[in-house]
Amino acid sequence: MFATYKHAELLREVAFGDSQVQHWKFVELEMHLPWFYVELVRDYGDEVMSSMLMIPTVPVLQQVIDELDDRSWLAQAFLVSPGYLRGEEHWRMEPLAEVSVAEDEDGNPSDYVYTVAGGSSYSTQFASDWGKPKTTQVIFLAGRHIRTSQT
Repeated sequence: MFATYKHAELLREVAFGDSQVQHWKFVELEMHLPWFYVELVRDYGDEVMSSMLMIPTVPVLQQVIDELDDRSWLAQAFLVSPGYLRGEEHWRMEPLAEVSVAEDEDGNPSDYVYTVAGGSSYSTQFASDWGKPKTTQVIFLAGRHIRTSQT
């Protein structure tokens, strides 16, 4: 999850936009888990605008996907992953291809599998040398959920 602090809040007279929206100088990622950086496009009829969402978990990504309609869509999606997920030291941001639910040996949902452009797959529960675990449900699929134009 992302945390915010009162001292990091921008005052309303400094920030632009809706007075009901709070703006922050920075947010903090409390846990070293994968998260998503996605471009959400909204068509207001006379104007098309996009913004970048920092989405902390798969359930929140699912909620964003479920709320999309003909006038809002995702234009880009990235997985931001901690180094340990790939056996490396540093965080990395890669184009997201797929997010699926993974099963354990007993057939119970146990984790998510994150697949990025280029075909690499990551999971917080399954070691990369085990191969890709069995998946039961696709939450996000770039070919289905990414739209590059208004059509």
